[in-house]
This record gives sequence, structure tokens and C-alpha cells, in this order.
Amino acid sequence: MKIAFTTSEAYPFAKTGGLADVSNALPVALARRGHDVRIIMPRYYMVDRERYGLRVIGGPLGVPLGGGEKWAAVLESRHIPEVPVYFIEHDLYFGRDGLYDDGHSAYADNAERFIFFCRGALQALKDTGFVPDIIHCNDWQTGLIPVYHKTLYKEDRFFGGSATVMTVHNAGYQGVFPAEHYHLTQLDPGLFTDDGLAFFNQMNFLKGGLLYADAVTTVSRKYAAELGTPEFGYDLADVFQKVKDRFHGITNGVDYSKWNPESDPFIPARYSREKIDGKRACREALQQRMGIEIDPTAPLAGSISRVTYQKGMDVLADALRPLLADENLQFVLLGQGEEWILDRFRELKRLFPGRVGIFRGYDEGLSHLMEAGLDLYLMPSRYEPCGLNQMYSMRYGTIPIVRATGGLDDTVLEWDDKSLRGNGFKFAELTEKALYEKIRYAIRCFYTTRSWKKLQKNAMEFRYSWSDTAVEYEKMYEAVYAAAATRDEHGVPEKSRSRPDRAKGRRKPKP
Repeated sequence: MKIAFTTSEAYPFAKTGGLADVSNALPVALARRGHDVRIIMPRYYMVDRERYGLRVIGGPLGVPLGGGEKWAAVLESRHIPEVPVYFIEHDLYFGRDGLYDDGHSAYADNAERFIFFCRGALQALKDTGFVPDIIHCNDWQTGLIPVYHKTLYKEDRFFGGSATVMTVHNAGYQGVFPAEHYHLTQLDPGLFTDDGLAFFNQMNFLKGGLLYADAVTTVSRKYAAELGTPEFGYDLADVFQKVKDRFHGITNGVDYSKWNPESDPFIPARYSREKIDGKRACREALQQRMGIEIDPTAPLAGSISRVTYQKGMDVLADALRPLLADENLQFVLLGQGEEWILDRFRELKRLFPGRVGIFRGYDEGLSHLMEAGLDLYLMPSRYEPCGLNQMYSMRYGTIPIVRATGGLDDTVLEWDDKSLRGNGFKFAELTEKALYEKIRYAIRCFYTTRSWKKLQKNAMEFRYSWSDTAVEYEKMYEAVYAAAATRDEHGVPEKSRSRPDRAKGRRKPKP
């Protein structure tokens, strides 16, 4: 199939979070399965022309906006060998150091910037002549693309038979802006209603994407179910319920070429499920790096996380205080975030010298060393659409303790010390008491050597790669494309749809 993957960020070009990793890994996995995939994203200042081999393709790109038209350029990079990347360049909108903010507050013109990007992405497809079977949109920054596809472009032969997919990576971010920006979209004012793009008298990009896309996905089955509830749906629960018949939960994958204790260049000793002795050397190296005691008897727990309310880090800090007082436990933290929560961890370091280590910020090498050196990985999120660190941890024989939410619940199977089944620990209610008790139980299991080794082996058996994810998306794409090819935007069957290059086929030959 021909797939246009639209996103506001993609690794290695621009990254603020997990969306960038997905926007690299999934297109590459799909391309390796024989599909013709192109990534479309803005060209921010941080995307260096020379480093990534950017070149201008085509002529100036006209993008309708408001009462007129803006002009941009389309640049192409082949830095990712399997997937061409098209960048929409416009200095006024994207020639900035940040993607969405200046480091302190969101850009005041974000609505205009991403209205321009959504319209520009469709124009760029036409300009480059890439006729997509699927237009895959990601998060609110691309939410207007399905709306445009079903309205202003519905009679455009170029997109005849194309289908749109909207992926929600985190429903906590929806792209909500004052109604005064709506005119920039050039959409019919009749769409700005409670049944359309209106959201408490404001405009909601993500809501538009949900309502108008041919299919909606999110990054785990459990999170898909959770989004239909008020607790997780953030005032869009009714919309998620409305689209439930075309809503799919597809878990993100892991790149095991990067996260593998048998070949990881960041760790001092390599090891495997069969020969796990090297983990001990990684443990000691981590203790030394974080400035805590080299104690082979103390269970070593840790987190690599944004230190935020969403991640449940306030509850973790509160639960750790009595645990550190009651147990011979060590804890290390890699992350940054909200000062009021960081203060609680700094207080733990003061109260328990030599047993608590903190690295503020992010360090790629240290994150790998932590996954290899920890005994327990703590992830008490209030909500977690997918989560990757619990899967990284299992690959390294580090046992996750997670709240049973979103992708954490999907991927972690509760340990049963009688049947010796399971790969980690879960708890339901996010309270200090529940987390304290679950960590305390895990510590008891840690000291039962034989069963702990079995638990580690179970965890290291877990696999869910991007190839697995790509297979699920492929099946969904095929079904959505087939439906779009025979129905109009109102769901009325059509005998046929003509479109450019239909006879050329939908899949590249596999290498």
C-alpha cells in the first residue's frame, strides 16, 4: 500500500517525546513489509539541511489559509534509507528553536501553525504526486487532515478512494484553541457545532480528527477502552464512544536492535536469558554511577520518567519514604519535571544518604545502564497510553511494578509465586498504601532466589516488536482502504472510484 504518515515530529529530525520514536519506527517497519511509506512533517530550525541531506523538490507550495494563500517549500530527505521524508518549510511558522513552545509557554500562534501544516500536508502530497491509499495522522497537530479530506477535498480525484487513520498517542493533549482561529481553516462555519469541531465554544483539532477519520487507533487495547470513560477521555469520552465501531487499540512495539542486553553498547557486561550473570556487573556499575552504596544484598529499584503528576511520581515519592525506612532498599531516579515532586525525591536523598541517587535530566547511556542494572522498575502512572520502559525492563530481566492502566496492563502479567507464571507486578488503585504493599511484596519475592530467577526468565521471554505492530496496522489499513474504496463520505456504497495511478498496484515488491 501507499501510506502517507503525517506527524509533527520524527526521530532523528525533531523529538519532544515518544511520538517521534513511533514516527520513525512504525513507517520503517511498514516499509520493510513492502509498503511505500512517506513521512510528512514540518521543517523546524533544528532539522539541519546538510546533516540530513535535505533538497528542495517541486516548485513553491501554495497553501490556502484564511482569506488568502501562504507559500512554502517542500524538501526531501533520504536520511532514513527505507522511508523518504517530506518537510514543509515555512520560516514564519516553523523557523523556531522549539516545536510547540519556547521552553516556557506554548506559542501563541500554534493554531495557525498547525492549520497551515494540515492543509499543507495534503497540498504537498498533490505537489509531489504521491497518491496515498492511507493518510495516517498522529495526534492533534494533524487532526484537521481527516476533516479536510472529507470536506474541502472530497471531490478531488487525487484523493479518490484514499482513507484516513487518526492515531491518539495521548488524549491529554487535544489542540484546543479559541474560536476566533476557526476562519483560518476555510472550513464551512456549519461544521463548528457541538456535533462537529466545537468544544465548549472553542475549536478542538483532535475532536475533528476523531469524527472524520475512517479509522481511529490508539497505542494499546486497554487505553482504547479507558478513553471511553470520563476519567481518561478528558471531556471527549462521548466522542470516543461515538467512534467505538472504528476504534482500534494497537500496542506500540520495541526496537530490539537498540534494547538488547546481549548487544547493548552502553552497558559494561552483556548477558542473556540463559546466562544472566552479567547483570550483576551492570548493577554495581549503576550503583557507582549514581553514588550509592555497592550493596549486593539490597534490592535496587528505579525509574526513568518525566517527574510529573500524570506519571504518579508524587505517590511514588510518598510510598518510598516508609519503604526506605522499613526495608534495605535502594532507589535511583533519572528524569526531570515538576519541582514540587522533585523536592520530595531530593528529601529522600537527604534522609537516606547512600541509598538514593538522582540524575536530573536525560542521558541515553544511563537509561540503558539503569534498565540493565535495576532489579525493580517502578511505573505508577495515573494513565499510560502504552508505555515502553516496562517492555525495555523485561528484556533486561528487570522486573516492572506498574499500575494496571493502559499499555501497562496489556503487557505486564501479574506474577504468581505458586504457578511461577507472570512477568511482573501490578496494582489497581493509585494510592500510597497500594504501591507500598506491592513494592514490599516484590522485595519478598526478590529474596526467594529460585522463584526470582524464574520471574526474570519469564520477563526476558516477552517480545513485542515493531514488526508485530506493523502487521496489526497492515490488517487495519487493508480493511479501511477496502471500505473507503466502496463508500462515500456519508457511508453510501459507490460502484467505483477513479483515481490516479490505481493500476500501478498497492505494494512494493519485498526485497
